[in-house]
Amino acid sequence: MTKNDLEENFSEEGSSATPTPPAAPQRTLLGTLKKFSPWGAGLLAFLIGIIFFAPLESYAYLALRQLQGDGTRIEVNDLSLSTLGRFKVQGIKIPLTATNSNEGVLKIAEAKGKISLWNALLGDKYDSHTEAVIFSFHKGDFTLKIDSLEIDSDISLAKSGGTNKTISGTFGFTAESAQLVYKEKKFLKEEIVIPFLKVNLKCRAQQNNIAIETGDAVGRLVNAQIRGSIQMGPTANLNIDITLRPTNEFFEKYQDKDPRTLLKFAGILQDDDRIELNIRGSMAAPVVTPVKVQGASPFAPSAPATP
Repeated sequence: MTKNDLEENFSEEGSSATPTPPAAPQRTLLGTLKKFSPWGAGLLAFLIGIIFFAPLESYAYLALRQLQGDGTRIEVNDLSLSTLGRFKVQGIKIPLTATNSNEGVLKIAEAKGKISLWNALLGDKYDSHTEAVIFSFHKGDFTLKIDSLEIDSDISLAKSGGTNKTISGTFGFTAESAQLVYKEKKFLKEEIVIPFLKVNLKCRAQQNNIAIETGDAVGRLVNAQIRGSIQMGPTANLNIDITLRPTNEFFEKYQDKDPRTLLKFAGILQDDDRIELNIRGSMAAPVVTPVKVQGASPFAPSAPATP
């Protein structure tokens, strides 16, 4: 065997003795998912528990107690709230006076609708649609009853020092089959029932000051326009102006009392048959003052009416 043959054999044996390194394992999407699947399953279980087993009614009652801490009293008989944001509340009572009497209490037999739970829980924002039935309010000589009421709101609460919060945003009311009852004691001296076919009210709130941008009520006996503002707080100060326009049916219904002559004698019926009322004071003690016609009789009564 020649020298060259020995060198060739040695090189072949040396090369075969060196093992070939294994190929690097390839990371696949399936492998990554398998690695993180326990974490994903735990997170999914947590989310399912939050969605289906969270005590949402308890959160709602906690929000009501927070409102009561801000000075607003709200009482409910029953409340249910689903994970999809649908709610139903029965037996709502909101006392608007400091007394324990039944007067000045806003009552709603039932309210149901839908609210954005995500915004409500994370940002104190309430984007909701509510349908209420048998809405009633009684104070003094005035009684208001609404059979059907729809409320659309997009409001938010912001802290204003301590635990107090202010309201900002927009909301609107649409009511059908409303009825206003007033016990008139000076001229007609009887109970006046004024039905309204439809009432529309659009409001804008800015730091607890609620401005009535649009307010219209259409009825067979009287049409009305409402403008003004309400400053929310412990007293809820009122600055509201109402324009009433009695229809021909109103004058015909009470023609035995001759209401046009009586209203003109009182100095509150304008030349175009409109009546203007200013409502001031507070929600607990509103003061209603008719706007006098220029040049009205000095003998006409001028004392404001307090419901």
